[in-house]
Amino acid sequence: MAAAVGDDLLLDRLSDLPAIILVTILSRLDMDEAARCSILSSRWRRLFPSTLLDFKAGSIRRDRAVEAVTSILAAHPTEPVRSFSTYRLSFRRQDEDAVDGWLRDLANRGIEKLVLYFNEKRQQKVPESLFACASLKRLKVINGTFPDATEAAASLAVLAKIDLSDVKISEDSLNSLLSNCRALERLKITSISKCDRLHIRSRSLKVLNTSGDFKELFIDDAPDLEQVLGYYLNSRSVIIKIAHAPKLEFLGYIGMNNDIEFGNTKFTKFREKNIHAETIMPSLKTLAVDLMHTPDGHINEHYINWVMQLLKVFPCLETIYIKSDSWSEARDGSPGSWDVLSSVPCMDNHLEKVVFEVYRGQEWQRDMAKFLHGRSRFLKTMEFHCMDDTSREDYGRAPTEEWVRKQQELLCLDSRAARDARFLFFKSQLVVNHHEFSHNESYQRGYYRDMYNL
Repeated sequence: MAAAVGDDLLLDRLSDLPAIILVTILSRLDMDEAARCSILSSRWRRLFPSTLLDFKAGSIRRDRAVEAVTSILAAHPTEPVRSFSTYRLSFRRQDEDAVDGWLRDLANRGIEKLVLYFNEKRQQKVPESLFACASLKRLKVINGTFPDATEAAASLAVLAKIDLSDVKISEDSLNSLLSNCRALERLKITSISKCDRLHIRSRSLKVLNTSGDFKELFIDDAPDLEQVLGYYLNSRSVIIKIAHAPKLEFLGYIGMNNDIEFGNTKFTKFREKNIHAETIMPSLKTLAVDLMHTPDGHINEHYINWVMQLLKVFPCLETIYIKSDSWSEARDGSPGSWDVLSSVPCMDNHLEKVVFEVYRGQEWQRDMAKFLHGRSRFLKTMEFHCMDDTSREDYGRAPTEEWVRKQQELLCLDSRAARDARFLFFKSQLVVNHHEFSHNESYQRGYYRDMYNL
């Protein structure tokens, strides 16, 4: 932008801005555009290398990305690069050496964050030079084949976060990353293949987020592990074994499709009626269960016993999330009864919050809710995220206020054990990725906007 000063002197007001603002402007442009802007003046040309600190290669036109990135790195050999990202990158076999060279170059520049997003139509290989990036702290790979990490994983000594999505990685490589990346705190794996057993042996891991693309999850030795979140662990019948996780505070979603072992306590799916909780996990504060229908369609006594014994494993439980099928096949008039006399320590002393993620007003849901609010002396909040799926045409629509008022009557809320407990009804089911955003301030502000005002 230029403005006339006097009759013939032009003042470039944009170039008069402070350097930090100009660098910010350049950083928000596509890399191609930023490079072209750098020819406008010598000052802009001097500032362009500063944009490489966060190198967004994904903004370069895909058909010339390999050539452009190679040229830019070669033209600025001493500039530090803190983060580097691609977007749907596709390259030919003859370009593999060039892409391998990027990572070797970035390793010498102190790269800390690397995002390799490959084209989903081609299963590109992650270069083995990845293991040269000794300064790497965060790694994300989408649509790629991971190199053999069984011998080289220890070189990523400061890697704290790994996110793999639609990635082919061998079981040995993934388990080697867990065992040898000594600073690893967060692992997210979604839609991975070639891995049947996830063996967690990590002294540093705190958070595991997974879609459950394996047959068995074995938490062998994880002294710092705090959260295990797997939305499809139950629906995919993953075998779950927890041997040592003394700080585990969140576990979900588990259900009767899982074979589960907590120390000496075993929950065997739909086969064993006499379950007795022998091992307790006092660290667990939040549990998420997936109550899919049983083979006969009922919530029967076996089902109720399973829930009761599960709660006994977690005597200090404060919050429980209850999810059910998106199109439930559980039938009303179930023969099971929640009228049990045995004591459940978490309900007697700790349980504060119950969340029905998809509440349809079915009899088994009402019976379970009445049992929980009638026995939980420290209950503060019970949430019902309502959904009307009485017909496929109206699937997912918000129930009427009259329906909600009827549910309030049927739930016998006056019989609650905690007189100060609040019962909140929402106009839609809980969002699927709630647990990933529950600490986000913006998400928290909008959480109660679709609540019924009754």
